Amino acid sequence: MEIKTKDARGLLLVLFLGQLVAFSLAAGNFASSLVANLGVNAPLTQSFFVYLLLALVYVPILFHRRQKPRIPWYWYLAMAFIDVQGNYLFVEAYQYSSITSITLLDCWTVLWVIILTWYVLGTRYSFWQFLGAGTCVAGLCLVLISDAKSPDVQGK
Repeated sequence: MEIKTKDARGLLLVLFLGQLVAFSLAAGNFASSLVANLGVNAPLTQSFFVYLLLALVYVPILFHRRQKPRIPWYWYLAMAFIDVQGNYLFVEAYQYSSITSITLLDCWTVLWVIILTWYVLGTRYSFWQFLGAGTCVAGLCLVLISDAKSPDVQGK
């Protein structure tokens, strides 16, 4: 089977962008942990720059496309409020726990997305997808157990 050059470039671009997003998230988590260790408690200030960057990128794209939004504006407002609350609690958690515990608990998002999309959206997953998700969850459980038994846990 021959792979076209355009398809290969597109795949490499997607992989690169995914790695860039993962690196950005890791850097943000590290910065949040560092700020919390310094005794600063400012989760909304930390999140402000993320939302500012998102607005600076996506609002001009929305205006450039000149498309009417598919759902009413108040749904966007409600989703934004929920997202800000979740992000606030995620950053605030650094005041009370270690970066390892927070990152591991954040990884449970994958399990909840699978459960909610299956229940709410009616998405059907194959056996292999459930097996992959189960393997990930088993790995998360093992790392959580090892983190809990670690003598080097931060006592905040």
